[in-house]
Amino acid sequence: MKHLVRLCGALAILLTTAPFLTTPTASAAPGPWWADYFPNPNLKGAPVLSRMDSVVSFDWGLGSPEAAIPADNFSVRWTREEWFAGGTYRFLFRSDDGIRVWVGDELVLDEWHDRQAIWTWVDRYVPEGIHPVTIEYYEHTGAAVVQVGWEKVAGGATWRAEYYDNQNLDSDPVLIRNDQAIDFDWGAGSPDPAVPADGFSARWTRVLGFTAGTYRFLASCDDGVRIHVDGQTVVDAWQKQELPNTRTGEIALAEGQHTIVVEYFEQGGEAAAHVWWERREPAFGWHGLYYDNPNLVGGPALVRDDAEINFDWGVGPPVDWMPDDNFSVRWSRTVTFDPGYYVFKVQSDDGMRLWLDGGLVMNKWRPMEGELHYLDGVYLEGPHELVVEYFEQTGHARIHFWWDRSTPWGVLPHASDPTLDPWHTEFFANPNLEGPPVLTRVDTALDYDWGLGAPAPGLPADGFSVRWTQPLIFDAGTYRFVTTTDDGVRLWVDDRLLINAWRPMRSTRTATLWLEEGVHQIRMEYFERRGAAMARLTWHRIVQPPSHPATQPSSLPRGPTPR
Repeated sequence: MKHLVRLCGALAILLTTAPFLTTPTASAAPGPWWADYFPNPNLKGAPVLSRMDSVVSFDWGLGSPEAAIPADNFSVRWTREEWFAGGTYRFLFRSDDGIRVWVGDELVLDEWHDRQAIWTWVDRYVPEGIHPVTIEYYEHTGAAVVQVGWEKVAGGATWRAEYYDNQNLDSDPVLIRNDQAIDFDWGAGSPDPAVPADGFSARWTRVLGFTAGTYRFLASCDDGVRIHVDGQTVVDAWQKQELPNTRTGEIALAEGQHTIVVEYFEQGGEAAAHVWWERREPAFGWHGLYYDNPNLVGGPALVRDDAEINFDWGVGPPVDWMPDDNFSVRWSRTVTFDPGYYVFKVQSDDGMRLWLDGGLVMNKWRPMEGELHYLDGVYLEGPHELVVEYFEQTGHARIHFWWDRSTPWGVLPHASDPTLDPWHTEFFANPNLEGPPVLTRVDTALDYDWGLGAPAPGLPADGFSVRWTQPLIFDAGTYRFVTTTDDGVRLWVDDRLLINAWRPMRSTRTATLWLEEGVHQIRMEYFERRGAAMARLTWHRIVQPPSHPATQPSSLPRGPTPR
């Protein structure tokens, strides 16, 4: 499967147009750092200078921080406490020479070696709370530079893109931004007014999580392209070329995070860059693509196989390198069904969609709090492709998707056997049936005695309401409908209000009605005020005309009914 979705548009600029002179802003309000300066590169002994620094952003050139500190071979340790909202953070840094960063006891950045002052970053998950942050730095010889900042990775902040006004990735980039995917057709144009239409180059970098396996990386570009994984070149097509073309390379990856770097140049004429990847091993169960944005955009942050779609991540992320909010997942699978009718069920927080053989059959793409929905009456036989899409907005993250054999909805249920009738049930957390239901489900009989308890988790024991609906095939005759409730009840048959007792009570109500043979819509509404809660509906035919034979259920076909 091709692991990308067409680019919807680039995100905001990450750094300014002078990125090497700009310090990335921290995710929280800046505060003072306690700084200890040492006259050696190893943070040894007592500091010769201790002070408060407002930010860790220094370019001392060939000089030193203070007269008591040498211009070369010194080191610094900065510490402070910082509040982090739970999620993935991008730690950006520029140093000449070595640098290390701890958040709590975790070493999130380790570049303790001589290096040039170029902007680099790593993505790390940080749990919610106050954590001590420690930054350590040493200067060997030459220029002395250190700048550190971080930002919470918002959904869609995926590839860090650096664009150059030359073909060779030389000098400083003229544009730095976040791109959601490497999936561009610029034609004869350019990526941005700051970048020329011809003779430019780009470098995209991203840390991605992989399950263990062999992966194929693919690129279709006009012109040259290189793909590096953890420093190893997987695709090398650094040459003038035109579409159509596809360059590929494979690499075995261990479980965990890996750094992907894509380099590209445009010489002249048309400009296009498309890069994606796929796992080589055959999938088992559900093939899951996890995205670090709520719109299923760009390349996935995680590709893995899931045995079932039954997850409760709480307020955390699916894996620690993804955000805990504003992510999305697409699962796909081909299932061979025995002939028969099926009901598909989902309980989700937040939105979901179900595709069956390429057709959208269930669409609940909105914030939800664990609502249960179903699609009933689907006749299936043989292999069919299922695709389940899910997004998490904020708060709790969970989804459970499954299916069962169904009552044969190819024919409607018959009123003479109400114990098999699948009622469409909607529960409301108020006594007035107001707003969207907090729970929808299928009930096989309208016969409940909840006592002093609640009908289901997430509903109050008092002050709730319910609506049941379903179409039924009735033989011709006069029918007596009986409701027994505590408290109020209303009953409609074909939009005719047959019983109206919408008030606190514990009572039985009856009504009779002549019905022609055929399909009739039954709807019952109920509210519970306080105390005991019960609701029951029954009916029976009291007059049967001898001249009217019963309608055969098979004469009234019905298609799928989404709920």
